Amino acid sequence: MKLVHLFSQSVFSRWLSGFAVLAAAMLLGACSAESSTPQPKTPSAAVTVAVVEAGNAVQFGEYAARVRSPGAVELRAQVGGVLKKRLYQEGQLVQKGEALFQIDPESYSLALELAEAELAEVRADHGNAEREWRRQQDLFARRVSSEYDRDKAETTLQATSARLQKAEAAENDAKRMLSYAQVEATVAGVAGLEVLAAGNLVEAGTLLTTITPRDPIHVHFTLPARDAAMHRAAFAGRSGEAVETRLLLDRERAFPHAGQLNFTDARIDPLTDSVEMRAVFPNPEGELLPGQFVRLQLPLRTFRDVVLIDPKAVTEGPAGPQVFTVDNGNATDEQTARARPLELGPVVEGLQVVTAGLAAGDQLVVNGQVSLRPGRSVSVVKTVPPRVHAQGEQSRTHAQAGL
Repeated sequence: MKLVHLFSQSVFSRWLSGFAVLAAAMLLGACSAESSTPQPKTPSAAVTVAVVEAGNAVQFGEYAARVRSPGAVELRAQVGGVLKKRLYQEGQLVQKGEALFQIDPESYSLALELAEAELAEVRADHGNAEREWRRQQDLFARRVSSEYDRDKAETTLQATSARLQKAEAAENDAKRMLSYAQVEATVAGVAGLEVLAAGNLVEAGTLLTTITPRDPIHVHFTLPARDAAMHRAAFAGRSGEAVETRLLLDRERAFPHAGQLNFTDARIDPLTDSVEMRAVFPNPEGELLPGQFVRLQLPLRTFRDVVLIDPKAVTEGPAGPQVFTVDNGNATDEQTARARPLELGPVVEGLQVVTAGLAAGDQLVVNGQVSLRPGRSVSVVKTVPPRVHAQGEQSRTHAQAGL
């Protein structure tokens, strides 16, 4: 039995060795056959391209700001008398020149009548003096009157001319005093509470109310020192040029009127490392109220003749940001993808500013670039218009503060 068992093991070992040799031969044959079969070509990647154009862009910074009134104006009586009545609604918007208070005008009306009467009298005397002067001139020319009579008539005419000027000035002053009896708004704005009720006796200089101007209105904000330096460099040598600013009332609504920067502090606050600034805005509808919180947009830098592209076209390469471009050719031809490293600026109005790496006329891959690698064959299936403005126009952004 032991001999039979050993014989069986020997036969099985030889059989197993033969099977292994046969399997190895079959495997080698299959590999040889595969190596001789041509490999299938990698299909071209379908991409969408846009022809790059150059343009201009303005980077705006956006900052928290507070609306402030240019300053309350005190409305005071310019003449004395009894305050007859208030002519406005407290807290309402009033226009410049609008009557707000009435002071008893009786004494000033009488003074005007007296001045007018005196003026009429002086005019009559002046008329007589003129006629006498002409008569004496004629008589003297005919040697009928003496030189003394002629000179006397001339002196009388000069005296009445002076009295006439004085009387006219007195009449004008009386008219002015009478006009002051009606107290008018000196500026447009919101009128405050009355200080004195009707019936009180007021004197010249008595405070009656205050007016808070709202058009134009001031907007105060602070600029980080780094942004202030950027803004100062951008507008160096352009001191006479108005710097336009914009306001956002909320994230979805912009103030319809543009403002202008009208004050920049000459120093940096060491506690906040910021610069105080102020802009003035027209506010004809009174939509901006003192104390209101808004967001102000201020131009920081201007980019001229740069490439603006869709940020989604930018990928990360071995050397940093990059895009893929396609060589020039017909849209139906298969082209080769080329990786282009970029130098980037800020994102402006949703478009990426490219300062180096692309030029006008390049065919930029804007869709399908995720699966690309340098040198891969591509097929342009669609060409879309570039998402940049025509050269010479400006595009704007609401760049966040601190960029």
